[in-house]
Amino acid sequence: MYPAAVSSDAYGPLYSRIAMLLRQRILGGQWAPQTQISTIEGLMAEFGASRVTIRLALDMLERDGLIERFRGRGTFVTDRGDGLYRIRLGTSWRSLIEALEGTKPRLLETVDDVLPPGDEGLDCRLAESYSRLKRVHVRDNVAFAVMHIYLDRRWYERAAGRFNHELVIPVLQSLAGLKIGHAHQSLSIGCAEPDVAAHLGVPIGVPVGMLRRVICDEDGVAVYVGDFTYRGDMIRMEVDLILSEDDDG
Repeated sequence: MYPAAVSSDAYGPLYSRIAMLLRQRILGGQWAPQTQISTIEGLMAEFGASRVTIRLALDMLERDGLIERFRGRGTFVTDRGDGLYRIRLGTSWRSLIEALEGTKPRLLETVDDVLPPGDEGLDCRLAESYSRLKRVHVRDNVAFAVMHIYLDRRWYERAAGRFNHELVIPVLQSLAGLKIGHAHQSLSIGCAEPDVAAHLGVPIGVPVGMLRRVICDEDGVAVYVGDFTYRGDMIRMEVDLILSEDDDG
């Protein structure tokens, strides 16, 4: 059986890609907190990589606080690896608000008088003009999402300072006179573009979650259109399946 070598090419340094795979094992529970992970020799054989490459990958996990190394004893998963970085994408309004807890927004730029691109998820009317906020969302000092949020300028201008520096949806929800009528979001899988990869600290081309969220007011106008790119190793979507008696599966 040949080792599952991970190529080092235009998708980024080999050590970075291996670090993402190991992080996925920790976050997915394959390597539980306080357990010892594979030895360097074992990882070298598994990935067909050099000792230096494996050490660099482990360095990244150690900086994130996911592992701890002990001379003579080995490498162990920390308690911090117990699902801390998993971002649960809400499938209801309440779960969406709960999923935002602990998140810190970092504003990159604002652009006025623009329109959202494309028509995906836009089953309501567009406003005449939008303000676009480009932001990075951070949790526990780790950037996990890059987003472009388009806000109906009529509402954005009422609380521009808050929108720029606070979580957008709670601010939107607090505005007097605005009643949410409908909200929809869709998730697809894509690859990290260079700009996104730089902000999220991942190699170019690795899998990412791409989400569009549309929030409409009671008159059927899209007051919020958000395009999000999430690190693929840091998101989870949980959906309850509705079963009926006549459902054949």
